[in-house]
Amino acid sequence: RSNAKMKPAYLIASTMFVAILYIYLLAIELVRGVRIDFKYHNYDALTAILRNVSRYHPDITHLYSIGKSVQGRELWTLLITKDPKTDVLLKPNFKYVGNMHGNEDALIEPRFLFYKAVGREMLLHLIAELINNYPHDEFVRFMLDNTRIHILPSMNPDGFEIATEGECFGGTGRYNARNYDLNRNFPDHFTANNQEIQPETQAIMEWVKKTPFVLSANLHGGALVASYPYDNLPSSMLSYLNPLASSKSSLTPDDDVFKHLASTYSFNHETMHNAEPCPSDHHSFVNGTTNGAAWYALSGGMQDYNYINAGCMEITLELSCCKYPPTNMLKTFWKQNRLALLSYMAEVHRGVYGLIVDINGNPVPKATLRIKGRSVSFKSTKKGEFWRVLLPGTYTVEVFADGYHPFEQRFNVIEGRKTRLDLTLVPITATFVSNLMFTTVKTTESESFAALTSVKSTSIQNESEPINEKYKSSNSVNTLTKLSLWMKAFFIIAARFLMK
Repeated sequence: RSNAKMKPAYLIASTMFVAILYIYLLAIELVRGVRIDFKYHNYDALTAILRNVSRYHPDITHLYSIGKSVQGRELWTLLITKDPKTDVLLKPNFKYVGNMHGNEDALIEPRFLFYKAVGREMLLHLIAELINNYPHDEFVRFMLDNTRIHILPSMNPDGFEIATEGECFGGTGRYNARNYDLNRNFPDHFTANNQEIQPETQAIMEWVKKTPFVLSANLHGGALVASYPYDNLPSSMLSYLNPLASSKSSLTPDDDVFKHLASTYSFNHETMHNAEPCPSDHHSFVNGTTNGAAWYALSGGMQDYNYINAGCMEITLELSCCKYPPTNMLKTFWKQNRLALLSYMAEVHRGVYGLIVDINGNPVPKATLRIKGRSVSFKSTKKGEFWRVLLPGTYTVEVFADGYHPFEQRFNVIEGRKTRLDLTLVPITATFVSNLMFTTVKTTESESFAALTSVKSTSIQNESEPINEKYKSSNSVNTLTKLSLWMKAFFIIAARFLMK
């Protein structure tokens, strides 16, 4: 009888223990953050990952779509920042875009022996890196607290679905579902582009028009180089039609900044700066960087469009010699690119930023700003904000806005710091304007971010300190996660023993 009475109690106790254990293990899964396997993720898997990340980390992430592909797949974008639904004043926007291309015929365009799959997976691992390290890493915390980081892992999801793993040269998947090359589909600054704008391209154009991005990079594969604008030449039609024709450099007015940005990535990448040519290309790039047109001129490219039309500085990152490398190589690619991806993001906090207001303190939206001696302009936001990545030096900014007197102001940018510059514009209708009102400028103390960059470019004399030494070794699974795994194993064994 005693044994009969104890059996129900034993079952109840065992059931309660298993329930508590399940709740504990679920909590451990939430605490340990995001885990991304080193494998390729198709559209459904990618969607599931992004939705789960957004669901379990609403305090630092927000998932949204910038549009749809030809076949109706969402162009998912993950915003990673503290308080993602609050638009904090003077918090700059940064973006990474992956999976722009699928495959292509190597005989047609030798420059573009790339596939987008590597960039897609690198961005998923970057998402995990940022979220898992936010609670305890100083650099990641600074970036998420002070930057709105937008990650679009797949710009061409239709092309990815038909591509074949292991194809390094040639194959299917480069173009979108209508057989358009998305990196030839944007309006071009130098030559007329009569192509029909594709849904994926239109989504990007509307995205950058609505969001004031300061800095960006798009990720490819098929070479190992950081390429910067311009991609096109003023008279490049002949070389565009003839891939074997030699091209000349096509430099922007901000060439010093773009070279610095490309070098920031290249010298923080484990091997890119070594300038070793890919077996298929035999093209060697000094320090692992190149001007786009000097490598191969093209019309309708995305990085040129960002710079000219959106005021956003963007470079193109070619991350692997193989277009669609085998799965077992992904871990190595992540190890090679992680520090570079983190270092490049920090450059959004270099240069000058501030507010443009009128004499009553109201923001002046859509004011046109231009750094004197640099012909490409940029705009203030609807809140009067502006940003510009600049290297150390003395500059003069020119400001033009409808209904206001033109204005210009000198300022300094110091190495390892960013300079705040608040400008006051005077309306043309003002009845009394003093010289003081014309020169109402507030330059606040520069804010240090020396610990955030690890530029190793030989072209920059004053190099900043490395981001953080620990990023040089893999830390995707932190100490808490390792402890959780041991505890999880212990409780599973204990539960099985008690249930026998």
